[in-house]
Amino acid sequence: MSDMTLHRTGRRLWTLTTAGTPRGTLRAGRGLVCADATTAEGTWSLRALGRRQLRITAGPPDAPVLVLEPPLARWAGTDAPAGWSTPRGFRRYEGVLTRPGGRVAARTSTRAGAPVDVDLIGRHPDLVVLTVCFALLARRRRDRARALLVAAMTSHGPT
Repeated sequence: MSDMTLHRTGRRLWTLTTAGTPRGTLRAGRGLVCADATTAEGTWSLRALGRRQLRITAGPPDAPVLVLEPPLARWAGTDAPAGWSTPRGFRRYEGVLTRPGGRVAARTSTRAGAPVDVDLIGRHPDLVVLTVCFALLARRRRDRARALLVAAMTSHGPT
């Protein structure tokens, strides 16, 4: 049983819930390269950066509050070490954010539209949970686009 679940509720809209109660929303831009995470705590702009889009930033573009870049995570205003890993298993994606006194572990299947289940240890802002979920969704989208590109390049088509 997961503590929170991120469900797709629209074409580019996901809702974070706890036991059926909405906690926040994730509104994605085109291609899941950017998104806006909104909760009662506020709104963060999320971006997937880099050539492989593995670096996730949350907050204002000029001074991000949270940066997820394997194997580390950087929080603004704290020197405490934090870890970020995104192991990919068979037919599933995982993302684990660890810090002293807490952990956010999210997982989803490779199937498009599948919900993201989140397990929490310690207290974490909902905006951090949405950032972790966005990182998994962006990775799943990138992997699917790469698979389609490889299939298109290797197909022979009509001769």
